[in-house]
Amino acid sequence: MGDKKGGGDEINYDAQILYMRRRIEVLQYRLMIKDEQTANSRKAEEELKKRIQVLDKSFEEESVKCRENTGEMNRQYREMQESFNERIEVLQQQVAEAKQEIEAVTKDIERVRIEKDEIIRQKEAEIEALSHKMEVMAFEFADMLKETLAKMSQRIEVTHNSWDRGSNKTPLMSRLQNFSLSPEPPTKD
Repeated sequence: MGDKKGGGDEINYDAQILYMRRRIEVLQYRLMIKDEQTANSRKAEEELKKRIQVLDKSFEEESVKCRENTGEMNRQYREMQESFNERIEVLQQQVAEAKQEIEAVTKDIERVRIEKDEIIRQKEAEIEALSHKMEVMAFEFADMLKETLAKMSQRIEVTHNSWDRGSNKTPLMSRLQNFSLSPEPPTKD
């Protein structure tokens, strides 16, 4: 039985060797997988580093472009702001000038209105004076006509009386009838 034990120990060694070899194979396989994973990880890490570098470069380029665009936009904004400020100043000056012109025109209008009112007042006074003068002249003319009428009436009467007294001259009425200046028909003596 001792032989069996001794031979059994060898079997044990053989089984253990076999077990260990298999274990070595498994461990080598695991090591190979780990090496492959490590290699893949390093490869992925390198790819990620390259990708990060590319992205960093892209970000840097975009940052530069952004700074350039921002600088250009700031320049344009300043130019526009200066242009607007200049335009505002010009328009404010134009508004001030327009206000001055309006004030001057308003003063001129007021002055012309006062002058017009004064001229109208003077003309109305002149019209009133002329109307009064015309009335006076009309009364004077009427008085002159009355005086002339009265004088003519006297002269006609004197002349008529003198004809009546005179020689065989026919009275004035008869003579007027002869000339058909009276409404009555002429009578023949």
